Amino acid sequence: MIQPISFSKVLDHEKLSERLMALRAIVAAARKDAPDNLASPTLCGAAGQLLRDLYRLVSREPGARALPRLDPRHPPDLRTLSTMLRDAQVALDAFAYAHRDHDDDYGDKWLTVEAIEAFHDDRKKLSPSGFAAR
Repeated sequence: MIQPISFSKVLDHEKLSERLMALRAIVAAARKDAPDNLASPTLCGAAGQLLRDLYRLVSREPGARALPRLDPRHPPDLRTLSTMLRDAQVALDAFAYAHRDHDDDYGDKWLTVEAIEAFHDDRKKLSPSGFAAR
């Protein structure tokens, strides 16, 4: 069963998506320059923080435990880091799919607690009992 989420998680998803897209572009450029090099400490730090933040968002989703983690003591090569970030994108996409309002029941593309509450509040205003209370 699809569980509604809070709108704050939608915002987190959007921010993480932007960060991930930017970081994937940086890693792709680095791979182009030196495909077999290790990721720099700065790049590993940024990727590690992003993966931790992303895991916090998707931790209750099926398959979240498979999301890769970076060990700062053992930096990956750029190819491995690219694969890890691609897997992170898959996790974000799965999260979005799992929490979409696929049937457009509540008038929002995300199935959020706030959208459901607003939908029910609007319906109450349209009901005959809602008019009697005015």
